[in-house]
Amino acid sequence: MTASPDVMIRPADAADAQPIGAVFDAAVLHGWTYLEGIEDLVPMFPPEHWDEFLAGTTRPDSIHVAQAADDVVGYTATKAPSPEDPALGELYLLFVHPDAAGLGIGRTLLSTSHAALREAGAERVFLFTHERNLRARSVYRAAGYVEDGVVREEEFRGRLLTEVRMVADLS
Repeated sequence: MTASPDVMIRPADAADAQPIGAVFDAAVLHGWTYLEGIEDLVPMFPPEHWDEFLAGTTRPDSIHVAQAADDVVGYTATKAPSPEDPALGELYLLFVHPDAAGLGIGRTLLSTSHAALREAGAERVFLFTHERNLRARSVYRAAGYVEDGVVREEEFRGRLLTEVRMVADLS
C-alpha cells in the first residue's frame, strides 16, 4: 500500500525499532502539548524498549511502518482479537512524524491496520486516546470511530492519564 508516490507502507522489521522510537518521540513532543512538561519526558522510553517492542513477547500482532526514502515517518500496531472477544481487535498505536503530517500517511496506516485486523478475524476495532487529544479524537471520528463511554486511567511517569475508548466497525 502507498500513502503517496514517495511513501511505502510495509511490515516493520527489527531494523525499524529505533526509527519507530524517534517517530514516537517527535509525534508526542509535537502533539501532546496538553501534557504540561512533555519536553521533560522525551525520550519517553529508552532505546532497548523499542528493540523489545519489535522482538519481545509483548510485540503487537501487526506492526507496519510508513517509509519515505530511507526514513520511517510513521507506524501503526494492532493486536488481534482475543479468545474472550474474538470479533474485537485493538488499534494499539498510530503515530506519524510531524514533518510528514498532512500527506495522508495516517489515513493509509489506519486503513492498513483495519485490513490486518479483518484478516485476523476482527469485525470491530477499539483504541484508547487521551481525553485531551482533540486532534486524534477528531481524526478517528472522521474514520468512523465513536466513543463508547469506557474511560481508563493510568499513571505514567507520575502523571495520571485519562483515556477514552473509541470503537469502529470494520465491515
